[in-house]
Amino acid sequence: MYYKPKFSFKRKTTEALDHAAEKVFTNMSGNELFTDVADEVVALETELTDFRAAVAAAIRGGKSTTTERNQTRTILENRLQMLAMGVHRVAKGDPALILAAGFDHTKARQPKGLCPQPIDFVVINGSLGSCAVRLKVKPHRNARAYRFAYRMAGSADAWTEVDAHGSKRTVAGLQQFVEYEFRCTYIGNDTDELNYSDKVTAIVI
Repeated sequence: MYYKPKFSFKRKTTEALDHAAEKVFTNMSGNELFTDVADEVVALETELTDFRAAVAAAIRGGKSTTTERNQTRTILENRLQMLAMGVHRVAKGDPALILAAGFDHTKARQPKGLCPQPIDFVVINGSLGSCAVRLKVKPHRNARAYRFAYRMAGSADAWTEVDAHGSKRTVAGLQQFVEYEFRCTYIGNDTDELNYSDKVTAIVI
C-alpha cells in the first residue's frame, strides 16, 4: 500500500505543532536518508526557536505579539510542509521511512469491498462459422475490470485469460464444433482475491 506524509498542520494546537516540529527536527537531523533537505532541517530549528519565543511573548498579551506569533506559526507550518514534500520524494510510499522522518502518514486507501462471485454469467454463440462467442456478465459497482477465461471442456490445460474494462467480451479464433468451458471474475482493488463464477460450457459453431 502507498502512504504519504501528512502535509497539513493548520488544525494543530500550539503545543501539538511545537511537538510535531521538534519530532521532525530530532528525527531528520543528521539522517543520511534525507541529506537533500539538510538545509531545510537547519532552517526548521531556527524557525521553531522563533515560534517558541513568539508564543511566550503572546502569552503576556498585546495585539502586536499575537500577530507576530501567527506569522511565525505560518512560517513554521510552511517549513514543515516543504520537509514533508522532501520526505515524500524519498519515501516513495514507504510508511517506515515516513515515520523515521518524524512525520505521521496518511491512512492506507481501503478497498471498497470484495467483489462477489459473478452469478449472471452467460455465453452467447456467434453466427455459424464465426468460431466466436460473446461473453457477458452483470456489471458490479466495485469492479475495476473484468476477467474472462476459457479452455476446452474437460481439459486440464491452463485457462486462457482475457481482461476487459467492460462486462462484455468477444472471444474469436476458437475451434468449430468443439466444446469449451468458460468462467469470469470481477477485478476489484485486491487483485489477490479473485472469485470466479461457476463454469459455463458451450459448443462453438
